[in-house]
Amino acid sequence: MRWFAWTLMLAIATSVGCNQPVETIPAVSPAGSSSGTTADGDHADHDHAEGEGHDHDADGEPSAANEKAEVIRFVADKRISVPEMMCPYSCWPAVQETLAAQPGVESVQLAKQPDGTPEGEIKERVVELKLNGDFDADAAIAALAKANYEAELAQ
Repeated sequence: MRWFAWTLMLAIATSVGCNQPVETIPAVSPAGSSSGTTADGDHADHDHAEGEGHDHDADGEPSAANEKAEVIRFVADKRISVPEMMCPYSCWPAVQETLAAQPGVESVQLAKQPDGTPEGEIKERVVELKLNGDFDADAAIAALAKANYEAELAQ
């Protein structure tokens, strides 16, 4: 019986494996756009009632609302360099959570990464903050140090 249990456990472990998590930085669609649609306006996979559905211009072409959604980024009030932030799977969420908990911080985003940056890597190790009140940069840097991330204000 033990042999069977060990064989079953080994078979499951080799078939399931360990997958790297998917990047968790979501893309935000502009207001009014619908999700699950194709940019070319192909309607072969679903039906619409008359006058419903996708936005089209006078020529029947898909409107700009159906184009590929781009990530909406805010303009940063403060930028903090975190040179030890290496990956978007464990480092970035820890840094984001630490900074979001600071007084005066409205939003936290990772700086735009250079074109060609492989998924799972952070080359531009800068965090951008949108503020909505009194913010103490020294306290935020101290909080990051407590979470084992050295940091400094970025230019």
